[in-house]
Amino acid sequence: MKLLISFKEFASDPVKGLLFLALMAIAYMYFDQRSFLLEQIEKHEQKIERLEDQVFTLQNKLIEAGKALEE
Repeated sequence: MKLLISFKEFASDPVKGLLFLALMAIAYMYFDQRSFLLEQIEKHEQKIERLEDQVFTLQNKLIEAGKALEE
């Protein structure tokens, strides 16, 4: 496996090497957070669908109860 930065390059300019490692760490955290947020969005979409179904059911029951009171 070939490394993106060699030890000789790192030893000659450690600041650039550390900046490169920091950039890699930030990129990893960005993609990890993005995948976590996408999973969270999918879970919330499923929950919203369930809650909308419950609201629809409860609205129908309320309408039926209102009609029963009118009679």
